[in-house]
Amino acid sequence: MIIVSIRAKNVLRYAELSIDLAERGLIAISGQNESGKSSIGEAICFALYGRTFSLRLDDGEKIIRWGANQCWVQLRFLIDGEGYEVCRTLDDEGNHSARLSRSAHPDDALARGAEAVEAALHGLLGYDFEEFIESF
Repeated sequence: MIIVSIRAKNVLRYAELSIDLAERGLIAISGQNESGKSSIGEAICFALYGRTFSLRLDDGEKIIRWGANQCWVQLRFLIDGEGYEVCRTLDDEGNHSARLSRSAHPDDALARGAEAVEAALHGLLGYDFEEFIESF
């Protein structure tokens, strides 16, 4: 998987996050302590799995930035040259939505709903949440 971009709103410490990455090469995230580096990784993890590596599954509402009532994240990535997009939302009442589509056809979902998206991503990526967080 090659991450192409991430967009987020009200996720962890970010009111808004927008990062575009090159399709080749190394990615390095640097900065001072408490500047939000880990939050970027957690936003990627939330986009893929609907949870993060530092919060328990039942602590989902803590993903939402303090003072906001919902969060949203969009992750675009490539697998073998094919572009995909996963979008997730979560509100302070625990409502969680997820959609996976091809980047070329974002309105034509490959999977909808948290469980269906996680299953489809496992098929595409070849690894699950536990294996993903071990890479961090």
